[in-house]
Amino acid sequence: RAVPTARRPVVKFCHKQSGLTGDISIDNRLALLNTRFLQLFAEADERVRPLVYAVRLWAKQQGLAGNPCGGGPLLNNYALTLLVLFFLQTRSPPVLPTVAQLRDLAGDEDRAVVGGWDCSFPRDVASLEPSANTESLCSLLADFFHVFGDFNFPGQVISLREGRALPLPPPATPEASEGLKLGPLNLQDPFELSHNVAANVNEKTASRFGRCCRDAAKYCRSLQYRHKSSKGRAWGLTRLFQPGAVEPGAASAGGFLISIPLDVVGGSQQLCQEAGGRSPWFWEVCAAIAFVLRDVLKCSC
Repeated sequence: RAVPTARRPVVKFCHKQSGLTGDISIDNRLALLNTRFLQLFAEADERVRPLVYAVRLWAKQQGLAGNPCGGGPLLNNYALTLLVLFFLQTRSPPVLPTVAQLRDLAGDEDRAVVGGWDCSFPRDVASLEPSANTESLCSLLADFFHVFGDFNFPGQVISLREGRALPLPPPATPEASEGLKLGPLNLQDPFELSHNVAANVNEKTASRFGRCCRDAAKYCRSLQYRHKSSKGRAWGLTRLFQPGAVEPGAASAGGFLISIPLDVVGGSQQLCQEAGGRSPWFWEVCAAIAFVLRDVLKCSC
């Protein structure tokens, strides 16, 4: 399905059997370099990937992310990923370097200028110094919510190039003439500095994002986050990733659902026809449950 309103030509696709979705774009070198940039940061520190996954899942469950039709006022996964990377740049000591620091580390073979934008950064993760930061994933996740729960989104520009929040430029300055579209949430692309990655986000979504971050930060300080419930209720990360509110003391917002892609050839008739329901569907569900218990929850099966 083509998306005519996209900044650059893009076609969205969905693989029916697995439920995998993605975008196809042709002759977009900036997108290719952005992907390599994200890959570099994912390889730079083992905490990056799980923290990005956690924030993206949380945002999806809170109804803050995902624009299935290619437009809309919600955050997209790229914007959420950049928010996590920016947060990791601002730790003390930093987990990740700034884009400006990456540019200084780039060799001659890493130099790239696309559309007038300097996109130079090392391609080899060995060029980066290991971070001296030793914070745990749980601590980083809780602090992510704390930082963005009190963040002044409309009054600042989030800059991964500088690794800090910049004040809004006065209208008559050269910085303002670069064309960055300002709004309720200003998240500057790491290379194409005139592109606000969150330009589609409206005031309601930006306000909800801050409020949900405050609620999540409050929950991460509660006993329900750190200790197993004696009443069998959801606790810890499981409760955090449930749809709806996560304030301490709030009612559970329903079960945690995991989609299991199945081959629908034969449909429900095949399931009913086989004695005891022991069809391939049954064994696929068993395998999926075993995977969650063994590899995700680390239970002995």
